[in-house]
Amino acid sequence: MIALLPRKRIRMATERYVYPDREEIGSGGFGKVRVAHDMSLDRDVAVKSLDPILRTFSEAEQERFKREARTLAKLSHPNIPAVYDVEFTGDKFNIIFQFIEGKNLRRIIETNGPSPLTMVRQWFQQIGSALEHAHKLGVIHRDIKPENIIVTEDLQTAYLVDFGIALSSEEAKRLTETGYVVGTPGYMSPEQIAGHELDGRTDIYSLGLTFYEVLAGKRMPAADYEELSAANEGIPPSIDDLILECVEQNRDQRLSSAIQFNLKLARAFSQAARPLSDVLAHGRLHEITLAIEEYTAEGFMALPPGQRALILTKVFDVVGSNDSRLDFAAERFLELMLTRGVQLDRDNYREIVVPAINWAFEKSFAGSTREGRESIRIALGEASFNARDGAYDVLTEEILAYLAEINLNDKDEWYLHTTRIVVEALMANPTCEAAATPLAKMLRSINRAQRSRTRVAKTLW
Repeated sequence: MIALLPRKRIRMATERYVYPDREEIGSGGFGKVRVAHDMSLDRDVAVKSLDPILRTFSEAEQERFKREARTLAKLSHPNIPAVYDVEFTGDKFNIIFQFIEGKNLRRIIETNGPSPLTMVRQWFQQIGSALEHAHKLGVIHRDIKPENIIVTEDLQTAYLVDFGIALSSEEAKRLTETGYVVGTPGYMSPEQIAGHELDGRTDIYSLGLTFYEVLAGKRMPAADYEELSAANEGIPPSIDDLILECVEQNRDQRLSSAIQFNLKLARAFSQAARPLSDVLAHGRLHEITLAIEEYTAEGFMALPPGQRALILTKVFDVVGSNDSRLDFAAERFLELMLTRGVQLDRDNYREIVVPAINWAFEKSFAGSTREGRESIRIALGEASFNARDGAYDVLTEEILAYLAEINLNDKDEWYLHTTRIVVEALMANPTCEAAATPLAKMLRSINRAQRSRTRVAKTLW
């Protein structure tokens, strides 16, 4: 993790790469990772170095570092940072690669607690694809954990990073014979702990543990498995089945590949061929949310009035239940209905928007250090741009009324950033006419609040 202070002065590090004058140096694998600027191509890059404070490196350290560079160089995948350059001269051992601005999953867990299943599904499908690519090339990562998965600021893309102890099958076999055991305690497979020869199934084991942790907001219990679907009706039981297949102690009975992981993850969300009426009458909450997910705003309004009213009733009941066991289902309902419900009449849409604003910015959740839920904040921004007619009026009225009661100068940077996105989306909406003046006034207030505070360190990986 790197905390990068505002770039005011820079010092020359090489003829090509420059670094901030003041910086926090974070760790990645056995090296140090810093952010630099490539002067030739005018872009930020990540630079991984053997500890730049030291000036002598053992032969083993040098070889391990070069091995990581070789491993990264042969991996070419959209969810693995690309290597741009290497510097192996004298006392300089640097790997220059693609800089990903975002947060690792450890930070996301510590800040937000459990992540919404829809986001986690997208991230882990991408990581599963990255692992499939690495395994096809005979590369075992050996250190899958939340710290080594970076999610971009828009929460759309996940990257698998830090191949510092990744090995080809030939290297792993040779080093295993010398008792070479490296990994992170708590995420290592049984065979990895025992120092046995490894294959891709050790990454599947660690992937399952990480998958559970991001959904639960906590580590998987070492003894009795706690079913995610029992604590969260928005999670299908098939997700628990998938995790248990990943963390099987006997690797011969474990899920055998990243391809299988992605297939089973996709199937966990596939709707069985059941009429919507049957799902609404007899389905679990996760089945209802999956059914709603299939509809556009136009498709939702085309449903028979009775089915549409039944969905809204279930949404209002779950959101208003004050039952913490239904928090995740309520979050997903609000996220979906903000966007699928933009053609509803004013009264019904207001019943969605009012609690959604509270859940987006104010509501506290167990295991989270930040108020509100990011998934709903994102949905608010999307709805603010796409809503028309009465739904647009409701969003504008409720957002302005809510912000008018807030002391913006007391709010954190994330809050000001997100509210600005929502207000800008309302202003960019082609429907915006009469609301343009009050929205512009609110935007200026948000901007003043942001400028008045001292810029805080920006968290980077």
